Amino acid sequence: MGMSYLEGTCPKCGEKTREQSNTWCYGSPIRFCPRCKQEYLDRRWREVAIDGFDPKSTSPGFYLKAFLLLVVVAAISGGWLYYTTHVKNYYSTLVVTVVIISVIGAVACLGLSIWIALGFAAKTNSHYLEESKRRLRNADYVRKLQAYGYVIPSEYLVGIGNSSGEIRES
Repeated sequence: MGMSYLEGTCPKCGEKTREQSNTWCYGSPIRFCPRCKQEYLDRRWREVAIDGFDPKSTSPGFYLKAFLLLVVVAAISGGWLYYTTHVKNYYSTLVVTVVIISVIGAVACLGLSIWIALGFAAKTNSHYLEESKRRLRNADYVRKLQAYGYVIPSEYLVGIGNSSGEIRES
């Protein structure tokens, strides 16, 4: 899916941060401040091999329901707009705005629902899962996550005691 930006504040120095992220914030929750260069935990990021995927990224039904809701909103506000312009001889810019936004939102939700249903989301998610598993093969990274309070699945704890930084397969 597309890229977006995630804004926040460094808990160490208070610097406002803005970084590019994927739509679902899949990636390492360990972040680094560009100003003070210290690391911190940002739970908005999901280490998907541990946290799993955002349920909305795997459910076309969620977006289909949103699509239907927005179609109803567009129909009601469109009907009201028609009534006010043809019967009352005026229109409200607020109603026009609601019609436009609900139609755009409906189209976007339908597109997302189709994108998920056709398996494109699963393909993208598998890429993020592989990246997550790759990070979790690094023992130092796993230790950092544990220090931040993450419960690490046992499959990523195999060989955690070695000193090379890499977790050996058993």
